[in-house]
Amino acid sequence: MIRNAFILFCAALLAIPAAAQEAANDVALETARLEDLRSIREIKNLQATWGHLAFHGAFPAMASLLTNDIELVRAGSVITGPAGVEGWLRETQGDGSSGDAFVPGILNARIFLSPVITLAKDGQSATARWHEVAMTGRSGERADWQGLTHVIDYRLDRGEWRISRIRPYEHFAGTQADGWFHDAETLERAPYHYTPDEAGRIFTGRSAAEPMSHAQLAAQSGALLDQSHALNLVNAYGYYLDRGLYDDIVDLLADDATIDVAGQGRWVGADGARRYLLRFGAPGLEQGELNDRPLLMPKTTFLPDGQIEIMTIELGMTGQHGGSGQWSISTQVFRLGEGEDGVWRIAAITRTPFMRADYETGWSDPLPAALPVPAGGEPDAETTVHAMAYPQSAYGVPLASPSLNLPLFRLEEKATGEVTSEVNALNHAEAFDGAANVSNAYGYYIDQFAWRDTAAVFSRDGWKELSYIGTFIGKDRVLASLIQRYGEGGPNDAFQAIHQKTQPYVTVFGDGTRAFVRNRLLQFNSGTEPGGSWIGGVYENQVIKEDGIWRIHGMDLDYVWLGDYDGGWMGIDPANNSRFGVSADVIAEFAPNAPLRGETFAPFPDIRPMGFHFDNPVSGRKAETPLTWSDGNRE
Repeated sequence: MIRNAFILFCAALLAIPAAAQEAANDVALETARLEDLRSIREIKNLQATWGHLAFHGAFPAMASLLTNDIELVRAGSVITGPAGVEGWLRETQGDGSSGDAFVPGILNARIFLSPVITLAKDGQSATARWHEVAMTGRSGERADWQGLTHVIDYRLDRGEWRISRIRPYEHFAGTQADGWFHDAETLERAPYHYTPDEAGRIFTGRSAAEPMSHAQLAAQSGALLDQSHALNLVNAYGYYLDRGLYDDIVDLLADDATIDVAGQGRWVGADGARRYLLRFGAPGLEQGELNDRPLLMPKTTFLPDGQIEIMTIELGMTGQHGGSGQWSISTQVFRLGEGEDGVWRIAAITRTPFMRADYETGWSDPLPAALPVPAGGEPDAETTVHAMAYPQSAYGVPLASPSLNLPLFRLEEKATGEVTSEVNALNHAEAFDGAANVSNAYGYYIDQFAWRDTAAVFSRDGWKELSYIGTFIGKDRVLASLIQRYGEGGPNDAFQAIHQKTQPYVTVFGDGTRAFVRNRLLQFNSGTEPGGSWIGGVYENQVIKEDGIWRIHGMDLDYVWLGDYDGGWMGIDPANNSRFGVSADVIAEFAPNAPLRGETFAPFPDIRPMGFHFDNPVSGRKAETPLTWSDGNRE
C-alpha cells in the first residue's frame, strides 16, 4: 500500500513539469494568435493610410510605407525601390507634381475596399486582395473613373508592416461624363492568392517565440475587441445616416459630444447634433430620396488617453429620383471613448467636406464642398478645423487628421478595463475579421463566376439566397443552384460585375464561433462600351467557425437600387428593377428550399423597410425591422 502511494506521489511530481509545459505551450499559442490578429489589423491600417495619403498627394510619406526592395508589377513592366514607386505615383496620380503635396485643383480619391488577408505560416509576411475605386481629375479639365483589383504583399520590416509588392489589375476606366468600360482583349483578372479554406482561417497555428504574460494578453486582447466595437459604432452611424434614423445617431453620441465641420461651425450635445443633421434633410427618407453615404477605408489610431480615433472617407451618392443628384467626398474623423458604464460612445466627429458635384456635370466643375446650413441648423460655436476643399485649397498642411503622422497602431499604449478572459476577448475579436474575410472572399469569387469556390465558403448546412429565385439550403444545393443559373463557363470577358463589400458591422455571439455581419454592397458593372451600371444593397450574413474555419452559414442580400450609369439613381425606371426576374415556371424548376426573405427586386424609388440584425449598440433602441438568425433568435 505504501509502495503504491509512493509510486503515485512520484507520478504526480513528474506530471508537474508536464502540466507546466502544457500551460506554457498554451500561452505561446495564444500569444501567436494575438500577434496574428494584430498583424491583420495593422495591415488593414497600413493600406488605409496609403489611401488617405494618396488623397493628400503625400507621395514621400507613401514611399516611407514601402520595403527597400518593393516591386510594383504591371503588365510588361516592373518598377523597383521606394524612389521608383514614388516617381510612378507622382507621374500617374500627381500630374507630375514635385512637392510634398498637390497643387490646387487635383482630385485623387483612391479608396481601397473589401480586403481578404492571409498570413504566411511564420507570421512574418502576408498577402491581401483589395478592390480600389478611384475618382480622379483636375478642376475645369477632366473627371475620371478607374476600378482595379490589387494583390499586395506585406512584410514585417524594421519592426513595422510595410508593403513589399504591388500587383494592380485594371477592371475598368472611363470619364465621369460617359461612364466606365473595359477592353475585353486586354482585360486581366487577378488570380486568387487564397483557397476558400485559407480565406476562412485567420490564425497561422504557430507558437510565439516570446510568450506574453497573461496580463499582456488580457490588455491587448481587450484592446483589439475595443477597436472592433468602435468600428461597429462608426459603421452603425453610417447605416443610420443612410436611412435618416437621427434618433439612433444621437443615441450613439456622448452627452457632451461635439460635431465640428471645417469652415462652418461646431455643434454640441444632443440638441446640437439634431440641428447638424438637418443638413441631410428631414428625419427618414421621402419617396425617391437617396442618401447613401458609405463610410470607407477606416484608419484606426489608439490615442494615449485611452480613446480611439477612426478616420474614414465618406462617399456621398445623394439626390431625388426624377430630380437632381450629387456626388460628394468628405473625410470624417470619429473620436470614441468608453464611459464609466463601460459603454463605448462617439465623443467627437470632425467632418471636412472636400468635394461636391452635380451628377451630370461632374467633379471637373464642382459645387461648394460643404452642404449649406439650413434654417434652424445653426452651429453652437465657431469651427476649430481648417477648411480644405477641392478645387481651391492646396493639400497637405494640415492633413485631415494629425493621426496620419502617428504610428500606424499603438496597441500597447491602449488603456483597457479589466478583462476576465483574454481567450474569450481574443475569440470575439477574431470573429470580426473572420466574418469580414470570408464575406469578402465570397464577393471576389462571384466576380469571376467561380461557383465551386463560392459554394466552398459556405458551411455544410449553410444557406444562400439566389437573387430573384429563392433560398437554397446546404452547400451542395447552393452549388447546384449557381451552376443551374449561370453555367460553368467562367466569366465572360465582355462583361464584368465587381462586387465590393464594405462597412462591416459584426455582432458576435456566445463563445465567439458565431456572428452576424452586415455589409454594404457597391456593385460596379462594366462592358466593352462606355456606360456601365451599378447596384446598391445590403448583405446580412451569418457566419460560423466550423472545423476551425470561418464559413458563411447564411447569406441574405437585399438590393436597394440599381440603375444604368447614364441616368444614375435619378433616372431609374421602376419597371426595369425586375429586368433580371424569372417566371414562376423557372422558379419551380429550381425548386428552392424556401422563398426569398423581403424584397425580391430593388424597390427604389420606393422606400421600403430595411432590416437590421442589430439594435442600437448604445441605447438598445429596437430595430424597426429586426432580422434574426436562422433559428429565429437574435442572441
